Amino acid sequence: MPDTSQKLPIRRLTLYKHGVGFVERGGPLEGEAVALVFRSDEVNDALKSLLAVDRSGGQVLGIHYETPADRAARLAESGIVLGADHTLLDLLRALRGWRVRLTVGEGTASGDYTGRLLGVEVVDDKPVSRARVALLEAAGNRIVNLPLGRLAAVELLDERTAGDLRFFLDTSMNEESHRTVHIRLSPGAHDLRVSYLIPSPTWRVSYRLIAESTPGGAGAGAAGGELLLQGWGLFDNRLEEDLDGVTVALVAGQPISFIYDLATSRIPDRPVVEDQARIAAGPVEFAAMAPRQAKRARGGAGDDSAGGMVRSALMSAPMSMAAPAAEPLGMNDYAGSVSAGAAGTDQGELFQYNVTTPVTVKRGESALVPILSTRIPYQRQLLYNGAKFPTHPVAALRFSNSSGLVLERGPVTVLEDGDYRGEAMVSFTKPAGEIYLAFAVELGIKISEATAGRTELTALNIEGAYFNIQYAYYTTTTYTLESSLAESRVVTVEARLDPDAPLVDTPAPVEQNAEFYRWTVTCPAHETAGLVVTSRRLGWRQEGVLNQNYDQLRTYLQSRLLDEATLARLKALLDEQQGSADNNAESGRLQGERDGLFARQEQIRKNMTALGSNGDEGALRKKLFGQLSASEDRLAAIDARQTALIADSAARQARIAAALKDLRA
Repeated sequence: MPDTSQKLPIRRLTLYKHGVGFVERGGPLEGEAVALVFRSDEVNDALKSLLAVDRSGGQVLGIHYETPADRAARLAESGIVLGADHTLLDLLRALRGWRVRLTVGEGTASGDYTGRLLGVEVVDDKPVSRARVALLEAAGNRIVNLPLGRLAAVELLDERTAGDLRFFLDTSMNEESHRTVHIRLSPGAHDLRVSYLIPSPTWRVSYRLIAESTPGGAGAGAAGGELLLQGWGLFDNRLEEDLDGVTVALVAGQPISFIYDLATSRIPDRPVVEDQARIAAGPVEFAAMAPRQAKRARGGAGDDSAGGMVRSALMSAPMSMAAPAAEPLGMNDYAGSVSAGAAGTDQGELFQYNVTTPVTVKRGESALVPILSTRIPYQRQLLYNGAKFPTHPVAALRFSNSSGLVLERGPVTVLEDGDYRGEAMVSFTKPAGEIYLAFAVELGIKISEATAGRTELTALNIEGAYFNIQYAYYTTTTYTLESSLAESRVVTVEARLDPDAPLVDTPAPVEQNAEFYRWTVTCPAHETAGLVVTSRRLGWRQEGVLNQNYDQLRTYLQSRLLDEATLARLKALLDEQQGSADNNAESGRLQGERDGLFARQEQIRKNMTALGSNGDEGALRKKLFGQLSASEDRLAAIDARQTALIADSAARQARIAAALKDLRA
């Protein structure tokens, strides 16, 4: 087996936000191999990415690794399988038929015996001490029977059995949770550099902000001052070795990465082809299928994962609150206790923090390392956004990221003028980007919002049979600020920007971006102030011309959306439509009368059938006959009127269609 005693120390560790680490090892070594041990979940990434370079001019001859498989399945491939008990007994049973040399210790049968092993006879109650080994000696045909309990040595004389035994032992000692990768090298001295990817917990970041306000103090409503922003990168040593003087880099961003199973060997299923009586059946061939492409995913650059336990970096951190100092520490005290942090490298879609001081972290521990320490001017503001925090404004520090580094998302603790003020979250921010840190709630100012809406008709055009009507929907929000503070404060009110609903009749905002408007409102001490914001959204709806009524038309005229001439044409159309509707109503009434007359006639005919033609019955019969004749005359009149109504309605509809065809306004 290759020499695994030689170790390549870790020289550099680069950690990414999406759960991988790039390990770089290097150093001088002698020999023809070096071993790297990985956890089982690291093997695929390591095999996918492993690079080895010999800087002394030697060659890398190959990379070998143990094929992952179920241990029982691998052991089943061995010609020799030994149990946990009675190992020697199991070995001799497995060697039946093979050539061996047995050495018997003290006793009458002591000495060496060479031949082919016949088998082992076992007594159940004492399987080892009373067992006998039968051997066919190599010279001649003599069979010897030797006591198993007195065997001092067993020598395997066939290389195959020796190889089976070595394979069994190597497989038995293999750890299922780890895999060893051997890098084979040319003979001689080497200056080897090896790098590879492994899964790694995402690194995190936390900040400390130490602010000093302008003269007057924050409590007196100071406008701002200067702050010291410190950033600490937190990472975990998941490797199975200590990191000693290792260069660490922390990368913001998210390269595309995925897991591909390279370590597992696979034997594809194949059809079994059997011989037939007279004709040999041939295999059926299928077209090869293209391998499935791995899905690539882009993700955000920030990460919300929280920190774990920390060790060495906190020992020198300036944020210790163990005991109060005799006098407040200033910003210079904090700045002087921490090194410059990290050098930043912009890599396009990525940003890398190169920690300037080598890091030492024991196996299984975590560390905070300084990556940022910079002074920045700031402003103190009160900011209100009811969607984020209702009723009260929040106190915020506003500044620009002038550090020259990308700021990863992470928590920040705010100290101002020596006192703890609150906590906030730093968003992912590029260099020169603006930062708003809301760290406390100002309970001395209460803000309420009242929203009202109204709708106005703003435009109308006519196309054929339809009105296209434009409406303006106005939304007005009134902000009322009530102060119980002893001094005047300026509050910045923030409202969401809707590009489809511009502002109208509203003071111009002092700031505006793609998402929000901002206004400043001065709130005097113990008084009330206000802000009214109105936006207008335009919308269209379509209505049928013939679905209008006279009152609506008069409304459009009063709104100057229609002129007198168009109104007259529309009224003429509505008159035609009303006339047609009146015809239909009259026709419906006539049809009801018609149906009644038919029913009455049927009843008269039945009555006449039952009456005679003489006397009183004859007189009654004559009267009924007169009624029947009168109903016939009425039915004829109804038919004539309905025919006229239908013709009139058809003429009206024709005139309406012709007018609608040319109607425009």
